[in-house]
Amino acid sequence: MEINMARERKKGKGFLTAFIVMFILIAVGIAVYIGFQAESITYAGNSHYSDEEMTEKIFGKDKPNVLLYKLFGNKKKTIPFIQKYDVEIQWPKKMYITVYEKSVIGYIRYMGCNMFFDKDGIVVESSTESYDKVPEIIGLKFNSIVLGSKLDVGDDDIFRQILDLTQSFDKYDLDVSKVYFDSSDNLILYIEEVKVYLGNSDDYTDKLFELKQMETKFSGLKGTLYMQDYTKDSNAIIFKKDEK
Repeated sequence: MEINMARERKKGKGFLTAFIVMFILIAVGIAVYIGFQAESITYAGNSHYSDEEMTEKIFGKDKPNVLLYKLFGNKKKTIPFIQKYDVEIQWPKKMYITVYEKSVIGYIRYMGCNMFFDKDGIVVESSTESYDKVPEIIGLKFNSIVLGSKLDVGDDDIFRQILDLTQSFDKYDLDVSKVYFDSSDNLILYIEEVKVYLGNSDDYTDKLFELKQMETKFSGLKGTLYMQDYTKDSNAIIFKKDEK
C-alpha cells in the first residue's frame, strides 16, 4: 500500500512539474509575442504599393512579430514590380524597410496579360491589372514577348521616346491612360474620354505643357483635341466634342 502511495505521489509530482513547465512555456510565448510585436513599420522607396499593401505582401499581416520574423520569416518574397527590399530591425518593436522598385515606363497587351517594360524595353513584369501613372502603349510592332527579354520592335529609339513622354506626364501631372503610335509614328494620347492628337515630333514638351494648361477646360467632356499643328507661335488647337 505504501508503495502505491509513493507511486501516486511521484505521479502527482510529475503532473505538477509538467504543468509548471507548460505554464512557463506559455508565459514565455506570450511575453515574446507581446514584447516583440511590431509597433512601427516605416517604408522608403515604395510608390507602386501603399505601406499597408507592402506590409501585407511581406508579412501577411498588419502587425508582424519582430523576433519571429528575424528567426523564421521569409526574407526574399517575390513581389510583382519589386526588385528587392531590405528589412532593418530596430529592436524591440520597430522595423525600417527600404523598397527597390522595378522601373516600368509602360505596358502592352499580349494574350490577355499586361506586359510591363522598363526604359530599355526589357519586359520586367506580367499582370492582369493596370496601374496609375503607367500608360498602355499601343501601336508597337513585335512578333512575341518573353518575360525578362527585350521587346523586339525594330527601333530601340522608341523606348527613349516613351521614357521622355512618361517623365513629362509625371512632370505636368497628366493622367494619360494610353499612348498610341500610328503607322506614321504620329502620337495620340488618351486622357479620360478625350483623344489628344500630338502629331509627329522629336520634342513634345511645349505641347504637353500647353495640354496641362487646358486640362480643366475639357475635363468631363468626351471628344478629340487636335494639337498636331500647335507651336508656341501658332497656337493652333481645335477641340471637337463628340456628338451624343
